[in-house]
Amino acid sequence: MAKYWGQRLWRPPAPDAATTVHLASLLQSCGRAGDLRRGRLLHARLVLSGAAAASTFLANHLITMYSHCADLASALRLFAAMPRRNAVSWTTLVSGLSQNLMHADALAAFAAMRRAGVAPTRFALSSAARAAAALGAPLPGAQLHCVGVRLGFDTELFVASNLADMYSKCGLLSEACRVFDQMPQKDAVAWTAMIDGYAKNGSLEAAVLSFRDMKREGLVGADQHVFCSVLSGSGGLKDGWLSKSIHCCVTKAGFELEVAVRNALIDMYAKSTDVESASRVLKIDPGGWNVVSGTSMIDGYIETDCVEEALVIYVELRRQGVEPNEFTFSSMIKGCAMQALLEQGAQLHAQVIKTDLIRDSFVGSTLVDMYGKCGLISLSMQLFNEIEYRTDIAWNAVINVFAQHGHGREAIQAFDRMIYSGIRPNHIAFVSLLTACSHAGLVDEGLKYFYSMKEAHGIEPKEEHYSCIIDTYGRAGRLDEAYKFISEMPIKPNAYGWCSLLGACRMRGSKELGEVAAQNLMKLEPGNTGIHVSLSGIYASLGQWEDVKAVRKLMRDSRIKKLPGFSWVDSNKKTHVFGSEDWSHPQQKDIYEKLEELTTRIKEEGYIPDTSFLPCNLEDIAKERILRYHSERIAVAFALISMPATKPIIVKKNLRICIDCHTAFKFICKVERRDIIVRDNSRFHHFVNGRCSCGDYW
Repeated sequence: MAKYWGQRLWRPPAPDAATTVHLASLLQSCGRAGDLRRGRLLHARLVLSGAAAASTFLANHLITMYSHCADLASALRLFAAMPRRNAVSWTTLVSGLSQNLMHADALAAFAAMRRAGVAPTRFALSSAARAAAALGAPLPGAQLHCVGVRLGFDTELFVASNLADMYSKCGLLSEACRVFDQMPQKDAVAWTAMIDGYAKNGSLEAAVLSFRDMKREGLVGADQHVFCSVLSGSGGLKDGWLSKSIHCCVTKAGFELEVAVRNALIDMYAKSTDVESASRVLKIDPGGWNVVSGTSMIDGYIETDCVEEALVIYVELRRQGVEPNEFTFSSMIKGCAMQALLEQGAQLHAQVIKTDLIRDSFVGSTLVDMYGKCGLISLSMQLFNEIEYRTDIAWNAVINVFAQHGHGREAIQAFDRMIYSGIRPNHIAFVSLLTACSHAGLVDEGLKYFYSMKEAHGIEPKEEHYSCIIDTYGRAGRLDEAYKFISEMPIKPNAYGWCSLLGACRMRGSKELGEVAAQNLMKLEPGNTGIHVSLSGIYASLGQWEDVKAVRKLMRDSRIKKLPGFSWVDSNKKTHVFGSEDWSHPQQKDIYEKLEELTTRIKEEGYIPDTSFLPCNLEDIAKERILRYHSERIAVAFALISMPATKPIIVKKNLRICIDCHTAFKFICKVERRDIIVRDNSRFHHFVNGRCSCGDYW
């Protein structure tokens, strides 16, 4: 026998047709069931019998079986050992690689197929197109399109649908539309590809219109993927009537109980800030809580500034045994940042560490933002430095933290480091950077970066960037330059721009320019009560009390009320809110005794009350009493008597801190030897050792 093997290679005969079909059927069942062990046993029998080498047909089925069982290493070895390969062999390999997310290998296999002189099948071409789509690789995708045109496959439904999907996932919607329009017939898959492409590329209205056109062709009941795509697009439009109309279509088609569709419905209503409808959809199946539906509900409440309700959903999610993911934590931490809920944010931070999601760049970025908005800039910087892979979101977060705290130089350094690391800045980064320059008085630097937007980075400045420059000039007292900049702007200033100029005029006592700013602001925001208050302040600073009376009479006649100032501080797991001359707190006696004591002590240190903005017809004692009982001063007094000395005092205020309270806090932090952090409606003030971090520039 050895002599026989040495003389010639013996090949076993191929099995007969019936046996081959039966064996192929067995391999198919193994592949469908994912039964790799049984599939390997069959492969061993075929090798021993010689059928694997003798039959290309069975070898192709073996490759398919291994692909379905996710054993691509065996599939590739088998393919390499095949003595004869046909178009089906190559197609099976390309499809298997694509289905197992080995997209680059799938494209390489398709290219090898072309080099081998084998004409691609429509299935190989479609699989390669899906691989290009997954990689977001438009160049290989366009080359595949050319191959399809040459072979006449480009108008075939199956191939064209995948080509359109590939272009849309690569962000080339015009190319996707061209392929779609050239299709002689369109099925639900083709429509879904276009609707999904429009939705994911931000063309939300086009996504909904495509759904309408699909419905007219009678294909609306195709499958759940269509509804998931159009619901995603509809949510971004924030159109309540449209959302309910699509919901009706979902109900009629019988998909409301499908988990993916129900999640998409909840997400759509949440994005439309219709949390009541989202909650009703969630209650359709009380036991159907999952991380997607819960996170969508949390998002909806956070977007409507209902952080307490979001916390309730989060607790219920955990009670249901659902583990939060990175999106859940990011939404919850964002909510804590919005309302500066430090204790809740710190608890979420601890849970993030326990679930090992602290390495996630997006979660880390939201933590950086949260601690920054709670006033703890050092902890914010520590977390930023611990982020391993810093995305543009992480850099934007840290630049914004520096901006809110008035650290202009540090913000510029962070921006330059971001550029050096290869991250391209976006318009959000420039808003934060320009704000930082404005708050720090870095006028020249702000102008340099503003003009570099288009020249160096190809970003067209928007109205918010122009408003930052107006604010920069205004804070620096360069009001004429601010107005000249407004006059030369290619777009009209928004409300923030005029509001910044009006605020600067109030600080500088510029009557004429202040009136111009007020008139323009009234056109944009007629219900803004701050306009009349600012005008009154300008007149008061100039001693024009008749004009002050006229403005106040106009406010009374128009039933315009000044927005009341509130300050709040967190202590012992409770939020304590105070108004001006607030006598409602249970500890009000102790608070006001502390205020009297503080006033006496800081006067001994040199504090002189600034009463210049108060009416002249009041006596000095009355003026001082008004200043002494401002909400932020009451909040600080309460914090001093109720919080441990080792803990920093963090006070939040809905309006801008007044000049006199700002001066008083510099003395209070010195005599009490306590750090005081005030977050007003525009920035942070850190009072330490008799100084403020703003350098009296705010």
